[in-house]
Amino acid sequence: MEGGAYMDIVLSRILKYLNGCLDDDHMYRIGLFIVHHYVEMEDYSLQRVMEEGHFSEDEILDFCRHLGFQTYEDFQDELIADYMLRVSQIRARMLGVSAAGLIEQLDSSYDKENLVKELELICELIFKNKRVILIGALYPTSIAVEFQTDFITFGKEVIQYHHFVKDFQFQKDDVVIFMSATGRTLHDYLKESAHQNIQDAQIVLLTQNVKYKNKNDLGAQYVIQVPGRFDGIQFNYQMMMIFDVLRIYYYTKYYTQI
Repeated sequence: MEGGAYMDIVLSRILKYLNGCLDDDHMYRIGLFIVHHYVEMEDYSLQRVMEEGHFSEDEILDFCRHLGFQTYEDFQDELIADYMLRVSQIRARMLGVSAAGLIEQLDSSYDKENLVKELELICELIFKNKRVILIGALYPTSIAVEFQTDFITFGKEVIQYHHFVKDFQFQKDDVVIFMSATGRTLHDYLKESAHQNIQDAQIVLLTQNVKYKNKNDLGAQYVIQVPGRFDGIQFNYQMMMIFDVLRIYYYTKYYTQI
């Protein structure tokens, strides 16, 4: 099947695959490579991808065919066009949009002035580091896909954490955004993945559990405790708002200044 007719959202389709992947195979690794080099893909020939990614030609072509392209060059052309389209879409979407306006819609239980400061600091943290890793339950991480797509377009690698990647290691220039309404996901992760050096990363915890504001087992540098009594619906709506505000702040303060 040819790609051009429907492939105006190549990155979104790659992320849909990566976020729902179950195996650490060549398809997953090539997808990660594309996300890592997304804004530079115009400069990546098939040979360069093979050499830097340590992939075979057959593996790369298999990846392209799964996305509907018969050649790497067709895939590359559509990926570049997709990037330009996404930049235009983000610019149009940001016109007349205000982070302050979104925050004003929050209920009165928020300390809005403090929230603004925290979100601005988190944006600065993301700007100063190389990679963002999202960890959490299915629904909150799904809500974060627009955040993920926009920040990749801004030139920042953003991936979801997967337990099946056995050799995964956190780095000092990683920002981990951990979403756990009650803290259960947090404790499950700490038990299963203590060997992956998450303590080396910069950690942001988003939760409804007030006890983590003062003390958290993860060692998070920033903890945003959103109001509510462990209501999944309420928590998810608030996650959506927080990710939207982060996108707006980052676009305004960092991306448009590049």
